[in-house]
Amino acid sequence: MRILAGDVGGTHTRLIYLDDDAACSGHFQTTFASARYSSLEPIIDEFISRHAFTLPFDAVSLAVAGPVMSGRAAITNLPWEVSTEMLSKQLKTKTVYLLNDLAAAAYALPILPAEQLVLVNPGAVERPGPQSNAVVVASGTGLGAAYLAWLGDRQVVFSSEAGHAGFAPATAEQEQLLTWMQQQCGRVSVEMLLSGRGIFMLYRFFRDALGESESPLVREQIKRATDPAPVISQHALAADDPLSVRTLTCFVEILGSVTGDIALHYFPLDAIYLAGGIVPKIQALLTAQHLLTPLVKKGPMQTYLERLPVVLITKETAGIDGAVAYARQQAGLAAGQGS
Repeated sequence: MRILAGDVGGTHTRLIYLDDDAACSGHFQTTFASARYSSLEPIIDEFISRHAFTLPFDAVSLAVAGPVMSGRAAITNLPWEVSTEMLSKQLKTKTVYLLNDLAAAAYALPILPAEQLVLVNPGAVERPGPQSNAVVVASGTGLGAAYLAWLGDRQVVFSSEAGHAGFAPATAEQEQLLTWMQQQCGRVSVEMLLSGRGIFMLYRFFRDALGESESPLVREQIKRATDPAPVISQHALAADDPLSVRTLTCFVEILGSVTGDIALHYFPLDAIYLAGGIVPKIQALLTAQHLLTPLVKKGPMQTYLERLPVVLITKETAGIDGAVAYARQQAGLAAGQGS
């Protein structure tokens, strides 16, 4: 089966071609900077032209950063619209799937190799089993979540737009943060904090609202940077700038609290997975004190949450793996119905 799959996000668009029928299993993958393109179509055209692929494909499966409704999606954080109809016409392919990027990441959970998984909290078991009901929460350009459930041997995934839920402060400091942000932004969603732009928002809160001293070196590096978040994260990991450390500590605490809230919406669960472009890069900061304490501190549900394994997905491309897995699953279901 010849598959064109992809993960379309606000920062990167990753495309992959696989030929399951080839003797050596053909495999080509390319990453594009999304903001450099006016839409998804020229990216796909460039990918096909670069590798001289022939049309049609047997299946096209794309994970997209945004809600998918009736075969259409508007990409969050990009002025793009994508539809199965448009893709089918462009690629001369009848079998086209669009799915939310976090839903795709959930489809990838059973096939991710052990070396791409880090146990942050063992819970009551060493590792979640291959057919675990699980929630996956990802922080990157935005925040997303999805739920994977098993019906017998079949995966069923439920997407969400949890990143757009309102931010609920869990500490007095976070109450000050909410008030400060409301004065600037009005409504405050969790995605406004648990994202790349959220890291700089937190940095500004501690600097401007609470008066934390700013390092001249960090200030100059931020001025020169296209994205301030990596600069702040690097100094937090090096523990050489108190303002950056305080920023990332707060980020991880809010991530823990929000992840615990999301898990409760899908309870009962067997596991929690953390993913996305940010969290693997700050793995050293995911301590029990900062991440796990707010994650499990949920009143009468604390004991239950403490028993759940929390697993970090270190690979940023779980979405594209899930898009491929979904195409193969659908092909298997179709073959089963035809037999």
